[in-house]
Amino acid sequence: MRGLRPHLRPCVAILFALGLSSCNKDLEERLDRLEAELRGVRSDTRDTVEELKTRVISAETKVGVGSGGKTLDERITGLESSFGEVLAMKSRDNEMVYLRANLQGHAPLLTDHGTFLVRMEGIDLNASAGTYSVHLNIGNPQAIAIQQFTLRGHHGGGTPELPEGEAYDLRNEKLKAWQESLKPFEYRVTKTLEPFAWTPFDIEIAADSREELEMIRFAMVIENAQLNRQLAESGGSGGSQFGHIDVDSKAATVLKTDYGAFLVAVKSAEQTDIGTKLHLEIGNPYGFTLNQCRLLGDYGTARPKRDQSTSEEEYGEKMAAWGASLQPFEAMISTKISNFRWSKATILVPGKVEDVKFLRCQLRVEDVTLPAAMAGAE
Repeated sequence: MRGLRPHLRPCVAILFALGLSSCNKDLEERLDRLEAELRGVRSDTRDTVEELKTRVISAETKVGVGSGGKTLDERITGLESSFGEVLAMKSRDNEMVYLRANLQGHAPLLTDHGTFLVRMEGIDLNASAGTYSVHLNIGNPQAIAIQQFTLRGHHGGGTPELPEGEAYDLRNEKLKAWQESLKPFEYRVTKTLEPFAWTPFDIEIAADSREELEMIRFAMVIENAQLNRQLAESGGSGGSQFGHIDVDSKAATVLKTDYGAFLVAVKSAEQTDIGTKLHLEIGNPYGFTLNQCRLLGDYGTARPKRDQSTSEEEYGEKMAAWGASLQPFEAMISTKISNFRWSKATILVPGKVEDVKFLRCQLRVEDVTLPAAMAGAE
């Protein structure tokens, strides 16, 4: 300000200070907003968030100072881009599962804590709450208990039917309109998903009509999980363990092996000249294929039921006699159990069909391959 007249110098200084203050205020607001968004990233990306927050603090202490020849605006733009990459990375960890009310069987639900199985048991109107109760059942093949999680997704009508020749992609106007008609929902669940078990629970979704629930899709964001101490002390999920299969039951049984937990369901039983043929479905929630495995253990009649009039002592005697009557068996499963799906298999148990109502057995896995390894071998 050497060339300025003395009485003008204070005015110029004030204007310069006001301009710098306005610039700094704008930058600080952008940094505050970005830091608030960073705090919304979930705990499972905490390490990445901490790194980004460090970069924010560094930027706050260098307002108006260039870094590597870049302006502060360029540095903030780069930081916003990095934040977008964190969100994109997180969205890849938790993938959407698509469910329909009439869908049979189970669907794999991929999360950042592993793969789970989910099925929809039905939908009922909850008149008192003005919502619809969606009955879900999630199978947890992991050795961790999921204590709290959130389901985030959308619901709407079924996908539109397209004429032959029209592609099912988002460039199609009909699919675009359908996608825009979907309504978002979010539901937090506090019911624990126990390890190696199925857990039924309900979620409430607000919808104007039942037709708006023809399709429900969601991702599962796990917020709190805990390793079962008893399982950890006994070796976790390692080692084959015995499971109980009721032949006439429609439910699947979880069988734990060295390679993880698998689901086994008996679909039908058939009497043959050399024994009872059991037609099974085996659910494999993992990325590898079972080329060869076998079931071994004991078989027998159905477990005794305890009547109200039966004392503990009498029931104990019945169970002891029934346990002594069980017979050993071993059956090879030579059909391949494909990854991420249910596979049909058949075993032969050496007994009459009326005597094969219960199996106490292990699943022994003897040969597995990864699809990528098989492709590379060819």
